Amino acid sequence: MDEFKKIISRIISILLITFLPCAGLLVVYFFTAPRIAEYYDIKEKRAVLDIFRIPYRTVEKKFMGFHFTVYDKKDIQEVFRKNITMETPPLSWEIQPTGRDSSEERQKDTSGKRIFKYVKEGSLQGVGFVESKMGYGYNKSSTMSLFICLEPDGETLKGIEVLDHSETPGLGGRITEDQFKKQFIGKKLKPKIIMVKERKAEGANEFDAITGATNTSKGIAAFINDAVKEFWEGQREITW
Repeated sequence: MDEFKKIISRIISILLITFLPCAGLLVVYFFTAPRIAEYYDIKEKRAVLDIFRIPYRTVEKKFMGFHFTVYDKKDIQEVFRKNITMETPPLSWEIQPTGRDSSEERQKDTSGKRIFKYVKEGSLQGVGFVESKMGYGYNKSSTMSLFICLEPDGETLKGIEVLDHSETPGLGGRITEDQFKKQFIGKKLKPKIIMVKERKAEGANEFDAITGATNTSKGIAAFINDAVKEFWEGQREITW
């Protein structure tokens, strides 16, 4: 009988040891999942607004000698809703009412890519989309995500924003720096974006590589070229 009690006790102990951590992780997930989703949603909306240079409310704060910026989440969501129109492919080049989200009106099996459009005073300012791809840059085992924005002509970059990456801090991680990202403003997409090193980028489709991060720079070029090509090939009226 005592032996049987020991077996039952061990079984219960094992169950508790395995159950409690799993239960703890489950509780943490339910509490953090909405916050993580909100964080990425706000980050994406900020990227879109920043590319189109649409201002939103920020507050500068100081703590223990450090200065940091706090973003007003509600204001970002409201400004985004009032200014940005979202569609899913095939993209309509017609001017739609501001703040319209037509993604639910289209077929769910197109490509799932959301297209962000900004119309100001009746004039289309540009279109952009978020692309995530595996195997670009130095860390080829991780996913990189960019917001890529095009001018209305469809052949000129309005800008890029890095949403997610796993590149080495201080090297490939410098793709998030404004100095690097600003290079792409106004660059021509045809025939393709080209990285240059050991000389200054001068061509309409060239950009300077990050020193010590050639693979990451090449990855960014390949990422943009592939993403834009796929984007335009997905449009019915436009061929690449």
